[in-house]
Amino acid sequence: MARPGVHGRGVTNWRDTAADLLLGATCPGCGTPGWGICTGCRTALGTTAAFEVSRSLEGFPRASAARVYEGQLRRLIAAHKERHARDATSVLGALLAEAVAHRRPEGPLTLVPVPSSRSAVRERGYDSVQVLAVSAARRLSRDGRPVAVVPALRHVRRIADQASLDTAARWANLRGAMVARPLRGPVVVVDDVCTTGATLAEACRALTAVGAHDSDAATISATVLRRGRQTQRSAGPATAGPADL
Repeated sequence: MARPGVHGRGVTNWRDTAADLLLGATCPGCGTPGWGICTGCRTALGTTAAFEVSRSLEGFPRASAARVYEGQLRRLIAAHKERHARDATSVLGALLAEAVAHRRPEGPLTLVPVPSSRSAVRERGYDSVQVLAVSAARRLSRDGRPVAVVPALRHVRRIADQASLDTAARWANLRGAMVARPLRGPVVVVDDVCTTGATLAEACRALTAVGAHDSDAATISATVLRRGRQTQRSAGPATAGPADL
C-alpha cells in the first residue's frame, strides 16, 4: 500500500477504497479495506518489545519471542500460513529478526526453520516458516552480520494434529519426530508461534543429537500460559517501530 507521504493522502485513500470495492482487498491483520498491512496494524505491532520465553518442559531451549500471540499478530500469522498473505512476509520477518537479535544480538549465526509437514507445503505451495526465516536473515544481514538460513530439520514420521493436545500429549506426539543434519557454530531454531514449547524442544533435541552444542530458539510470537509457566522480561523500548515493520 502506498504511504500517504509518497503520493498524498487522497490518492492513497482512493486506492484503498477502489481495492475494497473492486477486489475486496483488506488488511489481513484487522480487515480494514486496502492493500497490504494497514498503518494501524504496523503501529500496534511496533509498540512493545521482544521478551524471553520459558516453559516447564524437559529440553526446552533458551528462547525469545517478538510479541505475544494475540490480536492483529495472531491473524497475520494465520493469514500468511493459511491464506497466502505473502504481503505480510516483511512485517513478520522483521518481528522474527527482532526476536533473533534479542536472543543472539551479535556474531555469525545460522537460522534453522521448524519444518512444515510435507502435506502442508503441498497444500500451501510454500513453507511459511522458511519464507519468514529468509526474510529475517536478510534484515539481520543488512549491517554485514553473517546470517544463513539452513533447513536442517525434517520429519521422519507423521504426527497427530496438535490443536487439541495438552503439553504432555504434544511432547509425546513430537518426541523423536525430527532428525537434523550436522551444523557448525551458533544455531537459532525459528518458528512463528511458541505455545507449549514442545516443537522447539524437539527441534533442539534433534540438533543436539547430531552434535549441535550451541542452539537457541526464537519465534515471532508466544502464547501466555496459565500458572506463570511463561516469563516475559522486556528488553526495554520496542526495537522495531512502525517504519521498520
